Amino acid sequence: MKVAAVNFAVAALMLSTGAHAKDWEWNYEMGRGGTSPASGTQRPTSGKNLAELTQQKDGSYEFRIRGNTAPPCYKSFKVAQVEESETTLMITPEPIFANCERIRLVVKKDGSGGIQQQLVGKKPNQVWQEEEAQGYDLTSK
Repeated sequence: MKVAAVNFAVAALMLSTGAHAKDWEWNYEMGRGGTSPASGTQRPTSGKNLAELTQQKDGSYEFRIRGNTAPPCYKSFKVAQVEESETTLMITPEPIFANCERIRLVVKKDGSGGIQQQLVGKKPNQVWQEEEAQGYDLTSK
């Protein structure tokens, strides 16, 4: 009986460890640019926010940007596509609204920074373009 209980406890521990989800956080500071190059809309002049990526137990990801000046299109957790290399995470979140500009974050795993890109152009000629005028910090929290 004791052997069965020990085996059950070990199996439960292995399952809970294997199902552990990952969480990442980055500083997301707006205000180094003035307007969005994609939409031409005015952005807040300053603001520190937090970009959060959470891996669910099923392996899927959710993303949001939280803070006083966070972009409304990414304030709530939504599904995100994540590609991982040895040195970076490439995060492509789904916006909340259909008319939102599409963004992609390319963040260094070591926490030293990253870039934000925007999807520009019309189908089928859309490309990801780095936002040169805006720095977002994207350093580990």
